[in-house]
Amino acid sequence: MSQPRRTIEHLLQHGILPITQADAAASHLEVYPNKRTWLAFFDKALLVIGAVALALSLVFFIAYNWQNMGKMGKFALVEGTLLVTIALYVGLSFRRRFLLIRQLLLLIASIITGSLLALFGQVYQTGADTWQLFFMWALLITPWVVIARFPALWLLWLGLINASLTSYFDISDFLFNDYLYQRVVQLGALAITNFIALNVWLFFIENKKRSQTTSTRIEPSHSIADRQRPTKSSLHWSTYAVGLLSTYSITHLAIFTIFENNRFLMSAVLLVMWLIWCVFMVWRFYRYSVSLLMLTYLSGSVIIVVMFWAGKPLLDHLYMSGFLILALLLMGMSSAAVVWLRKVARLSNENNIPNAVVKGLARGRNDE
Repeated sequence: MSQPRRTIEHLLQHGILPITQADAAASHLEVYPNKRTWLAFFDKALLVIGAVALALSLVFFIAYNWQNMGKMGKFALVEGTLLVTIALYVGLSFRRRFLLIRQLLLLIASIITGSLLALFGQVYQTGADTWQLFFMWALLITPWVVIARFPALWLLWLGLINASLTSYFDISDFLFNDYLYQRVVQLGALAITNFIALNVWLFFIENKKRSQTTSTRIEPSHSIADRQRPTKSSLHWSTYAVGLLSTYSITHLAIFTIFENNRFLMSAVLLVMWLIWCVFMVWRFYRYSVSLLMLTYLSGSVIIVVMFWAGKPLLDHLYMSGFLILALLLMGMSSAAVVWLRKVARLSNENNIPNAVVKGLARGRNDE
């Protein structure tokens, strides 16, 4: 719930704002999106979709006309498009205008760079492994990712890193010949990488966003306990995407060795890693600042891990009765998660009461 909406609801609940003036207050505070907001949203959405579609159309055009185009024609088309894109970015950068268009141009250039690497490998049959393609792609676009500071481009870079790690561990023995150890190392590397990415996202993107939007200070009359109460935070959409990726990686790691016999030490180590991740999620998104979607990720991970670990002994010893117990366990944990999340949402909304509402309530009590 947005801050203006919470403000209006609290004013209405305590009789400070008349019900007849609620619509006027909502329009003044822009609680509901107006025509200008919708136009700005569709303008940006269509611009992003068009940019990505334009970059992918180049790949599809070359793939469709593969037999009818020579080597020089293919490379000239891809490299020429890349040069034009970079030239447009440089030209707009000198004018210091159209920031979103400049970021999208770097996104297009990054996609074209990957298609150029794939074209080079396909034409000359270099025999390079798949992980090398993804790794070199991520390495080459790293300067553009840093320059653009565009969340979608960062997500592309993170996806390439995940793809290169997955492909590398699929074809290399690394340090172990056992397939189980190999998979554990692969999932562990992905879980650690995405966990680090989540922390980097929170440090750079969210701290920057908070510094730009926070303009109010706590008054000296507030107690220390009030200063330490967690408030509801609105994270950037890319942070939610990275959080989902981190949740999937660590959850997959925690349940991977459940059905493997005589792997108790390995399973214990993986569960400890998962518990450390759970403690971090509770501290960061419940104690420090509340994020309901991130806590929903945590709840889903807990439910999945508990269901898997409880399912093995129940299905091994109770057979058909185990399915009934698992169904009851799933309903119980899901209900408990919903109740907890609703309680967290209610407390976070109470903690986000604006100072104007608090002062109005205090003034009303003094008048009485």
